[in-house]
Amino acid sequence: MTIDSLVTSTGKLLSIPRVVGQVTRLLDDANSEQAQIAQTMAQDPALVAMLLRLANSAAFAPSRTVDSVERALALLGREQVRRLVIAGAVTGAADRLPKQQLLPLEFFWRHSAYCAVIARLLAQGSARSLEGVVFLGGLLHDLGQLVLFSEVPEETQRAFLNSLGAPQALNPQTAEHDQLGFDHAQLGGALAEHWELPTVLCDILRFHHEPMSAPESSRKAVALVHISNTGAHLAELDSRDLADAPPIDPNVWPLLNLSPDALMPVIEQAQYQVLSVEALHDLALSGS
Repeated sequence: MTIDSLVTSTGKLLSIPRVVGQVTRLLDDANSEQAQIAQTMAQDPALVAMLLRLANSAAFAPSRTVDSVERALALLGREQVRRLVIAGAVTGAADRLPKQQLLPLEFFWRHSAYCAVIARLLAQGSARSLEGVVFLGGLLHDLGQLVLFSEVPEETQRAFLNSLGAPQALNPQTAEHDQLGFDHAQLGGALAEHWELPTVLCDILRFHHEPMSAPESSRKAVALVHISNTGAHLAELDSRDLADAPPIDPNVWPLLNLSPDALMPVIEQAQYQVLSVEALHDLALSGS
């Protein structure tokens, strides 16, 4: 089994509408017009319906009803719409995976929601322009792991147990390599590329455990999600002991002009905000 064969074999099951890639490219193009974006999105009525459900949710609290793609663009802005379109589409794809007990979806999405919120909060104190992309990157960062537990559960479980048995010598990524020849981060990056998601998201999924290996153009965004992954583990455990979570590469702190002391208060904030993010996941799937 290779990454390519796994992406291919799950391609139909994990497909997201091709229009998502077309819409995100238009949203990134400053010269594109709102009518053009709306016309493109109209090719997939289900995607439009999902966007409008999310845009009218309490999490965004618009001052007026969002009843069209054009109004969503006007009230929320392109970055917010871009985030909602991708999050809704990928959420729907992930939830079509076969049900399994090794990594229940509620646990997966809880960790992902924590990572997203912590990444956004850290970005507010370091790189405000990255708030949107790291929120989305945090939400999707472990998608490859969910696919592995769904599609090759025995090998993935064996890798997980091997890493638990020798935590000082064998991290989970190395254990996955030993069993599969690749790890969940590499698979996640390949899936993101298959979906034609923005390059920075592909890099976040692929390098969130090795942030300093990421391309320079994406490195700060990857570093924020790298830290937030550790913070998410601590939030889930209600622990403030860094030994209880995956280690943080010390090089990311000066890269982001942040102090390690910044993480713990953000975890506290995230524990109050995470329920609204989980509600967004449920809302994205309602009516689908």
